[in-house]
Amino acid sequence: MIRKAIYPVFALILFVFTIPLPALAMDMGVQSTVRLSPISIEESLIGVRFDQSPFVFTPKAGFGIEDRDNQDTLKVFTFGCGIDYYLSEQNALKPYVGGDILIDYVDANDSDTSLSLIPHIGAEYFLNKNFSLGADVGLHMGFGDYYDSEFRFGTASSIHGTYYFNTAE
Repeated sequence: MIRKAIYPVFALILFVFTIPLPALAMDMGVQSTVRLSPISIEESLIGVRFDQSPFVFTPKAGFGIEDRDNQDTLKVFTFGCGIDYYLSEQNALKPYVGGDILIDYVDANDSDTSLSLIPHIGAEYFLNKNFSLGADVGLHMGFGDYYDSEFRFGTASSIHGTYYFNTAE
């Protein structure tokens, strides 16, 4: 049931945030992220980043593959949203605090669903007005069926690159 409902919800989030961009002087960008965590699969995520400074919203989706002991191939599809709060907006380097809420669909012989909460701190460095590189570190809390565990706790880190369209100008 959740699996069928997540696609319309993700599309609705994108639609709702995209309509008021010009009126709100909101910038929009596309973000590519690689997330690393010892309690989860290394995954790649693509998101649409909505910058309404000092807040930034990033609906995202991604995919990861892991080979367990050269036997089971584990595939993970991830959907979710992140929110960040810029602590400073004056320089090219912008530190932030935030968090991600992600739903993982795991396919290994049977399908499992888990929820991940990832509070983090990080920084984004703007190379120019359209492109930035960033990194963050945080805690990864996972709930649901995954690796035969109902609760997982560990660290998480990610690196990302973002291209902004400068729609706020």
